[in-house]
Amino acid sequence: METLNGDQSAQAMVWKFISGFADSFVVRCAVELRLADIIHSHGRPISLSDLSSFLTLPSVDLDRLYRIMRYLVQMDLFTKETLDGEERYGLSPAAKYLVTGWDKSIVPALLFITDKDMMAPHYYIKESLRLGEPTAFERALGKSIWEYMGEHPEKNKLFNSAMACDSRLLNSALVSECPDVFAGIGSLIDVGGGTGTAARAISQAFPEIKCTVFDLPHVIADSPDYPEVTRVQGDMFKSIPSADAILLKGILHDWDDEESLTILKKCKEAVPRGGKVIIVDIVLDTEPDRPQTHLKQCMDLDMLMNTGGKERTEAEWKKLIYDAGFKGYEIKHISAIQSVIEAYPN
Repeated sequence: METLNGDQSAQAMVWKFISGFADSFVVRCAVELRLADIIHSHGRPISLSDLSSFLTLPSVDLDRLYRIMRYLVQMDLFTKETLDGEERYGLSPAAKYLVTGWDKSIVPALLFITDKDMMAPHYYIKESLRLGEPTAFERALGKSIWEYMGEHPEKNKLFNSAMACDSRLLNSALVSECPDVFAGIGSLIDVGGGTGTAARAISQAFPEIKCTVFDLPHVIADSPDYPEVTRVQGDMFKSIPSADAILLKGILHDWDDEESLTILKKCKEAVPRGGKVIIVDIVLDTEPDRPQTHLKQCMDLDMLMNTGGKERTEAEWKKLIYDAGFKGYEIKHISAIQSVIEAYPN
């Protein structure tokens, strides 16, 4: 077996980083071709020629398709085996997340993240490091991500689908692992709740809670009209409706400390005595070898480029919460990458 010396191994590692972008776009190609859907619907491993017959392309170069499939097999997303003397392709356990039409599909997130406009900020990371400089997103697209989504309905729909995708994956852990967090709550406002996926899941799991989604007008206009959820338009920087609990799921990481303080103070004003603010966000690990540390830091990079926000360590969360006038907090780690932080105003 060929082995690499130290210098070759180091170079190979750098080359892996250099070409790593290709993985994202090959997976996007697989989604656009609906490869996982086709194999899943077929119900068993499929030959290359049969696979090509299901593609919507008018004609398919089998050699090129074979090379794409070879790459996807090398990525451990698809499998290859020989049956009856013919090579056939199946789905690895990871590929099920590329199948559309079920709650845990991450296809909407993939399509949003690899969208041409959403990739553009990566070219401006260096410029965004200068003091007083706007975010990489603003440099690339000329306005903040929130302004951009408000002016581009098709991108906003893609964004909301990606956020709903992430929300569905998180909601299962949130409602199944945190019943004590929602105990005794009569009303809940999901601030920045988007399409209402989280509020609906909470309402269905805890029907005694009256759930309301509170978000910007263009977001509410694009959200489904779920019977379990009330929808209210507004601006969280101005005022927030009163409720026993305020939910901030994936919100504060979008903003810097000053803006996050403003949001938390508005939440504190909206919560009556005995109420609380439920923050669902990443708590960064301080030890680099912990599970999910790399993914959490990737999310922090995403905030750096696109929103000007940040992921926070527990020490940073503590400072933010107390600076906003809260009297205490508790952190509950769940099976998702995010954690649940209960902040108590009094």
